[in-house]
Amino acid sequence: MAQVRRIYLGRRMGRITFKLKSSLINQQSVVIITASEGDEANTTASPARFVGHAPIGVENIAPFDGGVIFRIYVIWDEPLPVWADIFIADELPRGFIFAR
Repeated sequence: MAQVRRIYLGRRMGRITFKLKSSLINQQSVVIITASEGDEANTTASPARFVGHAPIGVENIAPFDGGVIFRIYVIWDEPLPVWADIFIADELPRGFIFAR
């Protein structure tokens, strides 16, 4: 079954590489990651996430046997609270297409 994990990555700025370990992921897995600014993780309530003025994004998502490595960027002059949603598909890709 597909899973989504919401993770508070802390107050961040610049480019930061993360590694998430999960036995559900292998090198052929489909993993989709989104990132956004949000509230600090200081309550048990679901975080209020929002689009602020800072560019925040995800790049270089690379699943491996036992997890995924990905990079988040936050282009702002001070650290901002960042949340990531990590979608792990329960199906593997069927076939491959080579773009030229």
